[in-house]
Amino acid sequence: MKIQTTRFGELELADSSVITFNKGIPGFEESKKYVLIPADDKGETPFFFLQSIDIEEVNFFLVDPFSFFKEYDVKLEEQMVERLELENPTDALVLTTVTANGKIQDATTNLKAPIIINNNKQLGMQIVLDNKDYKIRQPLFQHSEKAVARQV
Repeated sequence: MKIQTTRFGELELADSSVITFNKGIPGFEESKKYVLIPADDKGETPFFFLQSIDIEEVNFFLVDPFSFFKEYDVKLEEQMVERLELENPTDALVLTTVTANGKIQDATTNLKAPIIINNNKQLGMQIVLDNKDYKIRQPLFQHSEKAVARQV
């Protein structure tokens, strides 16, 4: 299938690559079908774009949070596991949205509400974790100028 996107122009997609978000993504409930696109051609980056198939202007910049936050822990309630039809924890791909206004070193990620994708069933959902330590705007690159200055 071919789709038109604002960011990538025309894309040729395999039907099997379409991820369905049955309830959409909060704020974008009208868009239910997406495709996950690696941010580089080689697939060697932890960054992705989640491009809507329904609305060409809608896409999200995502990151594999475990690449930056080794201790990040996602515990899914049984109801979420059932909705995503997860049979095995390894079927789940966990990504978080990235906001990069201005410099990339000031980018933040939403650890509070990850996007979970069942890779086998091509089902997705954004969930809100019940963990008060996870922030909606967690700095992605946590080093501060003071820490860098001390290292020099």
